[in-house]
Amino acid sequence: MRYPSILTPRSFFAWLAALVISTTMAFAQTSDKEAPAELRSGAQDVINGQINAFKARDHEKAFGFAAPNLKQLFGSTDRFIGMVKKGYGAIYGADVWSFGRSRFHDETLYQEVLLRGPNGRDWVALYTLRRNGDGEWNIHGVQMKPAEGRST
Repeated sequence: MRYPSILTPRSFFAWLAALVISTTMAFAQTSDKEAPAELRSGAQDVINGQINAFKARDHEKAFGFAAPNLKQLFGSTDRFIGMVKKGYGAIYGADVWSFGRSRFHDETLYQEVLLRGPNGRDWVALYTLRRNGDGEWNIHGVQMKPAEGRST
């Protein structure tokens, strides 16, 4: 498989590891207060939009919810969808999902999503969202882990 010069397997996984660590730390360091409803609502609309686009196999629309830096990193819808299918199959094929806790810290909204993947397994996805220059929310990353005793 050929990768553009900015995206090698090693650099991608290093970037992904840094994102996971920073997202986890930021979520843990914020107060226990929920993000304000007006912020949560817009961010949840974006997450719903992307998951519904995955369900409809509208890959262009799903890619459209990604942050500009992710669009640049992957370079094409096909590469992005390939990564999602391989690393985030539970989101790509989610049967049902609901929103859990959320936090807002340093202009970043962290939204927990409880979902059931296509194989019936429950997952917790922690989305990181930021607003773009137009004030719209974009998805900057997602961290996944199996749900422990939680049900969607």
